[in-house]
Amino acid sequence: MRKRHLPAVVLGWLAGTTLASAQDAAARPEFPCQVFSAQRVELASPVPGVLAELKVERGDRVTAGQVVAQLRTETEQAQLALAEVRAGADAQLRLRRARLSLADRTLRRNQGLQEARMISPQDLDQIRTDREVAALEVATAAENVAIAKAELEQARAALAIRTLRSPISGIITERDLQVGEQVRDKPVMVIENVDSLHVEVALPASLFGQVRKGARGRLSFPGTGLASLVAPITLIDSVVDPRSDMFGVRFDLDNRQLRIPAGLKCRAEMELAP
Repeated sequence: MRKRHLPAVVLGWLAGTTLASAQDAAARPEFPCQVFSAQRVELASPVPGVLAELKVERGDRVTAGQVVAQLRTETEQAQLALAEVRAGADAQLRLRRARLSLADRTLRRNQGLQEARMISPQDLDQIRTDREVAALEVATAAENVAIAKAELEQARAALAIRTLRSPISGIITERDLQVGEQVRDKPVMVIENVDSLHVEVALPASLFGQVRKGARGRLSFPGTGLASLVAPITLIDSVVDPRSDMFGVRFDLDNRQLRIPAGLKCRAEMELAP
């Protein structure tokens, strides 16, 4: 913790010996505050289903992208297998291409015969039409193959979203469901990043404009045995809540050593501008 050098007038206030100390205390009032995790995610499933596996317990540390739960996937796996077969079934396309190749050769041969007046123009028109129909059949078969491949990707995606991954690195702080339970609207678990903390302070509107971003405040944690520490103000609300006539101020804390638990109540001493 950074050592703080207090001015003499504050030291006098601590000793209770000077009148100037009372004025300094009025300029550095204390306010109740609370510690929150920097990130809190209520992890839910994008689709309903039944929990097949939970891979973490409350208190476990997880990393971003780690698999934490799995829904049942029997139906999705069957659909994926069917989509894989359809995506690989290109026999119709190969057949249509062979017929088109034959129609091309037939047309070339008969164009020469028509020039020699050995077949009628009507016969040649029929051969040209057969060739055009064969080309359209190839295009249709190719579209069907493309659709089957798109359905395969869709089936893979439908299977993938039934695997739940942590979107952040953090700690499992709640686990609300058990294996076999239905996942619908309720979060499966709560993940919090407690390596960084936010300390939130609510101030009366009468003090708006008297606190400055970057100003340092002293945070204490009464009744816990934790040492007080100094931190900068990182956020000041630009609006006042009309219901409470209060506005918020935030301090950010580095908590990579996990010394301070989220949820803790505290006191914030801040210097107010005149």
